[in-house]
Amino acid sequence: MTTKTIYDFYKLLENDNISFSYRGGFTNNVLTTATQLFKENIGEEHSKLKNKLSFLMIESFQNISRYSEQEGTDILEDTSEFFMTRNVGDTFYIISANLIDNDKIPTVKEKLERVNTLDKSELNKLYREVLTNKQISEKGGAGLGFIEMVRKTKGKLPFDFVKVDEKQSMFFMQIELKNPKVDDGLEPLPLSDAKFVQEIVADENILMMHKGDFSKEAVGPMLRMVEENMQNVSLKVHKKIFHFLVEILQNISKHAYPINNKREGIFQIGFDDNKFHIGTGNFIAKDEVANLKNQIEMVNSKTKEELNELYRKYLREGKSTKTGSAGLGLIDLARETTDKINFEFIEINNNYSFFSLTVNF
Repeated sequence: MTTKTIYDFYKLLENDNISFSYRGGFTNNVLTTATQLFKENIGEEHSKLKNKLSFLMIESFQNISRYSEQEGTDILEDTSEFFMTRNVGDTFYIISANLIDNDKIPTVKEKLERVNTLDKSELNKLYREVLTNKQISEKGGAGLGFIEMVRKTKGKLPFDFVKVDEKQSMFFMQIELKNPKVDDGLEPLPLSDAKFVQEIVADENILMMHKGDFSKEAVGPMLRMVEENMQNVSLKVHKKIFHFLVEILQNISKHAYPINNKREGIFQIGFDDNKFHIGTGNFIAKDEVANLKNQIEMVNSKTKEELNELYRKYLREGKSTKTGSAGLGLIDLARETTDKINFEFIEINNNYSFFSLTVNF
């Protein structure tokens, strides 16, 4: 993960009002916080979609559980289970990807192709038949989940199987939920977009990513999501990373340059080479760039001993900077990271620049 990675991801998701991706253990707590994160960032114009969106996110998570052949492991791989939600224009997208045995593909494909060809009345009839005949097995029998997804969205379910080896493939599926009262004129996002995002998220070993408005309401669910996914990390490392996540995310919430009343940014956390990598990106007022750059360069030039002394001095004297506690926060961050703080400023226009930062623990 580099500062360029952060900006590239931001540009990739630039048209998303909200986007969130996750790779890791799919527990009930993860589902709850992911749903809350998205619901609390939905605008008033889409408020009537909240319940449907929550239902479809739950169905997508359960779909991963039904059809995944991923063995229980704490090690992330390119084929690890993947979940993503996106809001572009007036359409919400829910994407899932997981390993499936190749010999099960014909059955799953048949179920999906069938529900994708039925009209409303035919879907309702099939739904009643499935319930009446109790055709429900451990793996979700008769595609009841697929039927519900199509009934709720009144659309089709794009899907694909990407071969991994002779035994298994990656099963991709996309749910599209559109506000029926608004036509934004945008073409639906193709499933190939989701497959591309999953590929680069896997290549960059990213556990979680969120792009959107970093309001106080959004920060809380994100922190709970990270905490849930770090249960197997040593307490010392866990506490350190969580402390700085709070610092970094709250700093974006307070100091990001507001555009259309939103403090937009992007956040990523990854794991590679036995290190956690945290990256953030947000807009910053152009007249604040020089000050922040000087602060980071100053802390990067210090040894650990010098940083410890500077930290104690700040605490004794109660020094502050133009951005409040940002100076102290940067010193604290530099004291604990395994490497220097990496950063970059990219000029966007005469009013603001894009500021990206990455740290390793």
